[in-house]
Amino acid sequence: MNRPVVGPPPHWDFPTPREVTFDNGLRVLVFERPGQHLINATLVLDLPLSTEASEREGVSVILQRCLDEGTVAHPGTAFADELESCGAVFTGGSSHSAAHLGLEVPSTRFAAALPLFAEAVREPQLASDDVQRHVELRLAEIAQQQAHPTQRGAIAFRSTVIGDAFRASRPAAGNADAVAGITAADVQAQHRAHYGPGRGTLILAGDFGADPLPSVADAFDDWQQSTTTVAHEDPRPAPSRVLLIDRPGAVQADVRLGRFGLDRRHPDYAALRLGGFVLGGGFLSRLNRVLREERGYTYGVQLANTPSRSGGLLAMHASFRTEVAAAAIAEASELLRVDGDRALTAAELTDAVNFLVGIAPLRSATASGIADQVATLIEAGLEPDFVNAHATALRQVTPDDATAAVARHLPPDDLSLVVVGDADVLADQLQAAGLQPDVA
Repeated sequence: MNRPVVGPPPHWDFPTPREVTFDNGLRVLVFERPGQHLINATLVLDLPLSTEASEREGVSVILQRCLDEGTVAHPGTAFADELESCGAVFTGGSSHSAAHLGLEVPSTRFAAALPLFAEAVREPQLASDDVQRHVELRLAEIAQQQAHPTQRGAIAFRSTVIGDAFRASRPAAGNADAVAGITAADVQAQHRAHYGPGRGTLILAGDFGADPLPSVADAFDDWQQSTTTVAHEDPRPAPSRVLLIDRPGAVQADVRLGRFGLDRRHPDYAALRLGGFVLGGGFLSRLNRVLREERGYTYGVQLANTPSRSGGLLAMHASFRTEVAAAAIAEASELLRVDGDRALTAAELTDAVNFLVGIAPLRSATASGIADQVATLIEAGLEPDFVNAHATALRQVTPDDATAAVARHLPPDDLSLVVVGDADVLADQLQAAGLQPDVA
């Protein structure tokens, strides 16, 4: 039996939305998806966390988490009862550049659920008891993150590779000292100042049956709250360093090796994405093949550039057995070298292109898949047509392009290393490997 040949993915285009901007400034993108009877409505608010006072970092996330705790018209649990009667789910989250609020509801109940969604956005109750409860939940979440090596390593890596003068170097949901002081008055003031239609893009996707815009107009057209003007920060990288976070007795070391990354606008973004996939993005990547399959150091290793609105985080991440961590780090550094005969090959690049371009239709198979992708792009200051432009850019990358991008942006001798593990064991290992860690 012959192994089937995997060919290149067929041409596919991301859907084009119908676009309307209301007089109050609210932008609406409508993706008509026949057969998708679970409607997704996602509102993206251009709300960089640089709007927060330094002593109240995390207030934007507390605000977002309180929105569905009750509204002026439906206080307390009445709001949840009304939403549940529609079979709807309210979701939300915050990045360093935006807040996104979502509604998923069967198409037959969309017209009934959308006004409730608008209530939560426009006139949330933001009661003191609810704010205090979410502050306490966030403080418990912080304590849990500090106890979890992977989450602790992720937080530390962000603060290591981004200059500490920038809000992007700290968790979007704030640290314990700042969160503990957040009050209902702080949350209400943040809502008054920064939630408004001129900062919003509403993404609608699904099979609506009838035109959804009249329902949107009824819910949002008279939304007139004013918002202050804010600018997005342009974070810069910090000098490279080696940081060892002590976790006494740990049998594994959580490792991140990388640096400040690229955003989607960077001319090397497509080439670096492909190069990163070849090195550590797939199960058959170079890093995974050697460190997992050949050495048995880890269950798996990943290398990814995670883009933000400006810059990003570029890192190899894996957990290694403590006794082999230093050897694994040294070998990983060598596997990142792409000079000479270690350059990326045409066959590797073809496989990477076929995979990354080929999964695009699958990511867009549902209304929520489309809305999630578009929301991510809007947060980054981009438009939905980026999906098609990026697919074209991936196909045009040559092996030389990808090799050069990796060499430029991932130089093994100028990377930051963050290790969470048993410092009594790891410090000597790292020093023997020529690394001088700062122990925290």
